[in-house]
Amino acid sequence: MSSGDLFGKISLFVEAHLSETGRDYANNLMGPKYVFEHSLRVAFWCWRLALETHADVSMCVAAGLLHDVSRFESENPNAQTALSAETAKKYMTNEGYKKEFTATIVDAIENQIRQGMPARLEARILQDADRLDEFGYVRLLCFMKTVGESFSQYRGNAKSLLAEIGKIEKDEYSQMWTSMGKARMKTQLTMYKTFLNGLLEEIENTETTMR
Repeated sequence: MSSGDLFGKISLFVEAHLSETGRDYANNLMGPKYVFEHSLRVAFWCWRLALETHADVSMCVAAGLLHDVSRFESENPNAQTALSAETAKKYMTNEGYKKEFTATIVDAIENQIRQGMPARLEARILQDADRLDEFGYVRLLCFMKTVGESFSQYRGNAKSLLAEIGKIEKDEYSQMWTSMGKARMKTQLTMYKTFLNGLLEEIENTETTMR
């Protein structure tokens, strides 16, 4: 099976599984459609990072596609991770993928929640790829759609996100494992800070003029 066929087949499974298990969230901003598209973007970054680090591209992209497949089967992030790994293992086993291939993907998914540096390169790549999309341009659009309409809500959410970015930059709870991941994250966080600080400035200017 070619890489294109492999990724296409997994993508179809992930999309169908998310649509079925997330049908109660179909109209939510971050419902099944968003999670599927998020998985595609994570898979893209897995591909780029795998090429940079000479990791197995097929393993990394497959892990990116499957990493959130059970997002809607629990409200608990740790349970979501465990269920996604379980679903991925069951799917790949049923489809006849090699045990080592399946085991590496399952390990990457199980380690997607950051608790120190994972042993396997593929797991480190998935962490970086997931984090890059968490602070990507699409996610910023989603942030703006969820903060409400009042200045106080915009201000509060902008300040909260800036505080989180500050922690990431100080490596208080986040670490990027690949050189490309680090460079790209730096670029994206700079974009976030520029936008959020500009937003706060415009809110302040508007409120000053209104006084």
